[in-house]
Amino acid sequence: MLKQTLSIIRNNLAFYAMVIASFVGIAIFDEYSGKSTSVGVVLLLSCMLSMNVQNSVLRNLNFTAAAKVGKLPFRGYMFRSLGLGLLVLFLMALPLIPLLGAKGIDKAYFGLWAMLAFLVAFCIIFSLLGTWLPASIHGTKAGIGDALRRGVARFPSTISLVFLGLTLPLVAGIIVVIFASTFGGPGMLVNGHLNIPVIAASLISNGLQAIGWTYISVVSVRRYMEAEQIGPPSGAELLTVFA
Repeated sequence: MLKQTLSIIRNNLAFYAMVIASFVGIAIFDEYSGKSTSVGVVLLLSCMLSMNVQNSVLRNLNFTAAAKVGKLPFRGYMFRSLGLGLLVLFLMALPLIPLLGAKGIDKAYFGLWAMLAFLVAFCIIFSLLGTWLPASIHGTKAGIGDALRRGVARFPSTISLVFLGLTLPLVAGIIVVIFASTFGGPGMLVNGHLNIPVIAASLISNGLQAIGWTYISVVSVRRYMEAEQIGPPSGAELLTVFA
């Protein structure tokens, strides 16, 4: 699946460059303006990236050609992504509730536990229900019950792959940013000027996370295709579509 992930990125470099540059640009804007708009934009772009990756795998085409085969269910995909995100937050909150009532708890300590809880909750939810997303694109066995059936059947192997795809790029990206911040400070702006080392590190970090997110998306769509015995369309079928 890693080979397919890298192939998808190589065949859609312009799209990935746009997404990564947008992530960093929004972060710079937030720091400059003192506002917080990056979360919504990051979630939207991440959903668009995942949808295009999974549609590309289903069609065995690059993003542009795959999108021409049929209209992408953007609203439905976003709705399902939001639903899975809320499930992640709910599951994440359960182990954190006792910490909220604790007196004198250190913010860094709570933040560490919150990150760990998020990683665990994300891996569980997306391993069990992640195929709900590509199913909305293809339309076969697209119910959440079908997704749960598929997720339970391959849960041990799927959660290990999702965990690696989520944590390795995240940890590597954090290390890169921390290293870069030692040269010019932690912020992207220093005295009103761009902090080039941190911005370069942020581009690398977001690039790594885009690779990880692509890998997770590939895992979900491959699990869906394997469970429902769905193969990419043949060359003849694609010629019929474009004719």
